[in-house]
Amino acid sequence: MALNTFPELFHDAAQLAGDTKICFRDEIITYGELELETRRVAMGLAKLGVGPGDRVGVWLPNLRAYLGLLGACGQLGAIVVSMNTRFRRAEIEDVLRRVKPKVVAFVTELGRSNHIDIIEKIEPDLLSCTEAFIQCDRRDLYKNKNVYTLNYESLMAHGVLEVPLCDAKSGCVIFNTSGTTSLPKFVLHNQQRVLAHAEDVARILEMNKMDTVVLQSLPFCGVFGFVFLLAAIRAGAPCVMPEIFEASDSAHLMIDYKVTHVAGGDDMFSRLLEEGLRITDDAQIPFPDLRFCPYASFNSALADFPKTAFKRGIPLVAPFGMSEVFSFFSLRKMEDDENIRTIGGGFPVNKNTRVRVRNPDNQEILDFEQEGELEMWSPNIFVEYFGDKKASMAAFTDDGFLRTGDLGTVSKNGSFTYLGRMGDVLRLGGFLVNPLEIETHLCGHEMVEDAQVVSIATDRGNKAVAFILLNEKIAFCETVLKGYCKQTLAGFKVPIKIIPIDAFPTTPSPNGTKIQKSALRELAMQSI
Repeated sequence: MALNTFPELFHDAAQLAGDTKICFRDEIITYGELELETRRVAMGLAKLGVGPGDRVGVWLPNLRAYLGLLGACGQLGAIVVSMNTRFRRAEIEDVLRRVKPKVVAFVTELGRSNHIDIIEKIEPDLLSCTEAFIQCDRRDLYKNKNVYTLNYESLMAHGVLEVPLCDAKSGCVIFNTSGTTSLPKFVLHNQQRVLAHAEDVARILEMNKMDTVVLQSLPFCGVFGFVFLLAAIRAGAPCVMPEIFEASDSAHLMIDYKVTHVAGGDDMFSRLLEEGLRITDDAQIPFPDLRFCPYASFNSALADFPKTAFKRGIPLVAPFGMSEVFSFFSLRKMEDDENIRTIGGGFPVNKNTRVRVRNPDNQEILDFEQEGELEMWSPNIFVEYFGDKKASMAAFTDDGFLRTGDLGTVSKNGSFTYLGRMGDVLRLGGFLVNPLEIETHLCGHEMVEDAQVVSIATDRGNKAVAFILLNEKIAFCETVLKGYCKQTLAGFKVPIKIIPIDAFPTTPSPNGTKIQKSALRELAMQSI
């Protein structure tokens, strides 16, 4: 039965798998308990004035509170604004300024990141526009004169929301993303399309089998982890939820819980395998229960890892995704040759989806196996870029296909192959990052006249390298500039090296001169 709203999703999971457990680090909750919690939290949010269309910022790791707030917002027709746990002040201020969440849920600290310090540095005028901050850990309640603060548990003291306020077309989640030519956009999805996609993913990954156990090692705040989570809930599958990914802990959980499904990037799987071999005294197959391992290649330094993974019984299979069409938009087939299974693309999970390729130069639709820009149509595509009608209109062709900005080919058998980004978007820390974002922040310092940012592969993953034109009146100091970036940007966006340059390499084009990013990448490699 197709489900159209989040209340239907959580109710269905409670009815079909009410006693099935979702295991967090310090607590266990059943699907039956989760449904009740979503209705209680919904009433608590309603008491704060949250209603249909309002935005709720969720700046959380993989906690029970995330699920409670997700379901509660779904009940109210409110929209979860997914905020990366590694965001710093600049990113948080951007969300507050452009999306204007009515409330924000947070934890006081996570790993080495102190979220209280970040909040304290946010412009008071921005803070005051948010009516409440919901603290979702059990530390002493944070107090700030500019905002009202309460703890998550207190939301459940007002009874339950009896009648949902949402409908199938209610917005439900916004993801922060980056394009090739603009600052980060906010991708809005509605309930019906999210749940239809979750249904497709649960089916294609066979999550409804009796022995399924899902390890949610990916952060909920990213579209990859979010879709994996929703598919597991749709299937009513037992889930193990580490707060954050730690290779040793996750490897033990995979063995102890007989995990069958886990998704992630190449670096994550590489570390899991290393830990698994250590724990099992170098067993040939350290995780014998694995059936599906959707896998994304982020680190070119690990290009040969799939060969090792297959030999060790890790069944990697490549999906394709982007915030606008969700992760798992498509998936390779498990029976494909191992050399094919780890190439992004595959077969769309929704049978009504259409994919084509367009020549970016003359705009002609190309034939099979010809390289061009991938264009996609799906009944479950995103609704709009929140607050940006111009960008929303520009994202689509006249006949409704999404312009992906990705290079690829389509095949006669109905599959397609992703070849790479057509633009210069960076893959840093497992996330797509628009270089313009880093460049803009660098140019905000008096030392910098202009900046260009590229990424290079290192043994620690892809890292940003910045080239700058200096203000001749200010002495160059790389340490100062890095410190400036660390104050305003997430750590994975901070360049590992900042290099003064006399002029950017350019090439003439019909529309003027273009900066040669490829030449800058070569210079970056030489400098490391």
